[in-house]
Amino acid sequence: MSRFYPSASAEHILRTGRIISPEETPAAMVERVTHCLAEQDATFCGQRQAETFAAEFESAFDSREIVMSTPIMTNAGRYADRPLTACAVPTVDVGSSDAQRLREEVVVLHEQGMGTGFNLDTTEDPVVTLRFLNQVAVDSATSGREDRPVGNMAILSVRHPKIHEFIAAKADAASGATDWKFNISVNLDNVFMTAVHAGEQVELEDGRQVGARHLFDDLCYAAAICADPGVVFLDRMNARNPLPGMGAYTTTAPCAEVGLIAGETCQFGYLNVGKFVSTDSAGQPVADFARLEQTTALMTRALDNCLAVSEQNLNGPRAQYISHQKRKIGIGLCGVADALSIIGLHYDSAPARDLMTDILSFINFASKEASVRLAETRGPCGAMRTMVVGNRHRGQPGHIERLYGDLTSGTVAADDWRALSRYIAATCMLRNVSTIALPPTGRSALIIDASTGVEPHFDTFAANEAVLDQLEKIVWMKHGQSIYADHAAQSAPVRQLLASAAGISTNGHVAMAAALQRYTDEAIAKTINLPARSTAEDVKDAYLAGYQANLSGITVYVDGSRTTQPKKLR
Repeated sequence: MSRFYPSASAEHILRTGRIISPEETPAAMVERVTHCLAEQDATFCGQRQAETFAAEFESAFDSREIVMSTPIMTNAGRYADRPLTACAVPTVDVGSSDAQRLREEVVVLHEQGMGTGFNLDTTEDPVVTLRFLNQVAVDSATSGREDRPVGNMAILSVRHPKIHEFIAAKADAASGATDWKFNISVNLDNVFMTAVHAGEQVELEDGRQVGARHLFDDLCYAAAICADPGVVFLDRMNARNPLPGMGAYTTTAPCAEVGLIAGETCQFGYLNVGKFVSTDSAGQPVADFARLEQTTALMTRALDNCLAVSEQNLNGPRAQYISHQKRKIGIGLCGVADALSIIGLHYDSAPARDLMTDILSFINFASKEASVRLAETRGPCGAMRTMVVGNRHRGQPGHIERLYGDLTSGTVAADDWRALSRYIAATCMLRNVSTIALPPTGRSALIIDASTGVEPHFDTFAANEAVLDQLEKIVWMKHGQSIYADHAAQSAPVRQLLASAAGISTNGHVAMAAALQRYTDEAIAKTINLPARSTAEDVKDAYLAGYQANLSGITVYVDGSRTTQPKKLR
């Protein structure tokens, strides 16, 4: 029986977000999800092992070591006809003339709890299409048939003839005049960014020559006043695509943490990093890697069970086929800011980045070892059986070696990555073509009172009570001061330790994202928070820093740039 007792604010999110039904308790939700996933587990390994899985999964959830994405918590064991996926790309081409069929598919996906991603490159007028899709999303959201608010992403190439109009499409978002349900991003390529640096012109698809730097400045100005568009580098994401033979990524999940092809879906579960770190008697940080390894294997297995549920209910044969071939999962992180507070490291510091890199590289490696073990008992994903051409896991060097074979962290050596990759290439034993993505975690993290995603604290003093208590002990031990002392009286190290999102430099935000990007299969949903009155030049600096740091995408937010901002940065 589950002993999951959330805080009052967490239960409020569960109820108002319709993650639990009106008569359901939070503990009953955990039991429902556990039972649903254990039923699938039993089909693979029998009842006894499924019961062991259920006990371990429920215990990890109750202790807040893990949390699932909201579609899993909302749908699992509650709706027999819904998948457990977080987002999808509709199969109807957005550039087709069949608007009604596109509308119907989008509405179905939204009502099932999935956000949607679109590439507007094939449209003649991307702004008209964007507004059509946004109205579909608004109508669906107000229909009363959606249990969760879903996000959406629209991406357009920087070379589209109407790129200027697209860049300015959400200018009214600053005032809240339009109910926007979409994020938008511009797909930039290396040739364009080189032209920006050199002050050269680029050619649009209609043959017109435009100044790359002028176009980039317009983009940065729009992002400064309304937080959109973000920028994405699909060429970089496709360089990390394990199965290019099934198609190039053309769009992303709503927060750009995974690349997607038409009909592809994704689903996520999160490890709460704050539950795996502590300090020793000398106040030095330590991580429980043995428990982290066990929990990572548990999450890999849980998400594979989620896939089994989803494949029965995905919208159409193409989505089912892609899911069967890839079996892609996304293990993400939450509680990163909590973990750093608990051990007394400030977010913008080399030791913080080193620790989080060690933790993520360990989780990544452990998840892939777990996927190999699952393949040996449940069978590999479809692509490992049939796809020789266009499957980078079966090439030389293998996909894992190509991504990580030259990297050594404090927990995983380059030789270990190469050995694992070569074993997979030789045996074709891999259950999931990718295992790690870093979504924003949103409400999922809040349900277990953890900080969201890989972000710093939005407001350090809004962290949960246990985190603040430990932070106070650390500050007293190391600096002889209270975290609640007057700001002016605090020493510089203490002020640095307490810095929240807006108090961290652009370079600090980018440095953490870049460190984690190295060990992320897909991409990172990370916002660079900028203080009020930041200019387009500040946004430009952020975007250029992200590009130079080899990120797959960058989003910025200037404090106060939207009237609907829920909290003020401090």
